[in-house]
Amino acid sequence: MEPTDVAAVVLATHPDALVVAALGTATSALRLASDDGPHLYLGGAMGSALATALGVAEAVPERAVVALLGDGELLMSANGLWSVAAYRPANLVAVVLNDGHYSITGGQPLPVDPCFADVAGALPGLSAARVSDGRNLRDALLGLPRPALVEAVVETGSRPGPSPFVDPGSVRTQFTAAVRAAGRRDTEQEVTTCTADL
Repeated sequence: MEPTDVAAVVLATHPDALVVAALGTATSALRLASDDGPHLYLGGAMGSALATALGVAEAVPERAVVALLGDGELLMSANGLWSVAAYRPANLVAVVLNDGHYSITGGQPLPVDPCFADVAGALPGLSAARVSDGRNLRDALLGLPRPALVEAVVETGSRPGPSPFVDPGSVRTQFTAAVRAAGRRDTEQEVTTCTADL
């Protein structure tokens, strides 16, 4: 799979999710797959995407939240998996793009196979799967109990799409609007449902 294919499957299976993308390949893939949609791109905050997604999941518990991470990104913040296991947000899934390299800094190989799915699956309260094709990715995204981690094996050396560096102010404005718009739709739906019951 290519990273952009992974991002496209994430968007297709969770079209209303709030997506937090790590810097580098994850941001590039998501921007390309979503036509630069209103997601939370962490263009330069290396190692903070999982913690940020955990915060978003807690702040907006009624919405699905997806953290789209690179393998090097998650290695920098692997302790976040223990926080996810401890807090167990029922609306959070982390998707890790694993090509075995630090793609954003020059393609250096990771020193060891990080075995993200094995590590996450060993933590109580956290489900996990390792996938290497779109169908299994879709099944994992739809079928794993939350919170979950999906390790998606991707092609080595592919860095898709536009520059991973983003304008923080624009990202914040667009992401905030997406959160608020979804809240208004939920409220409108509740009002319509209540009115129909009268």
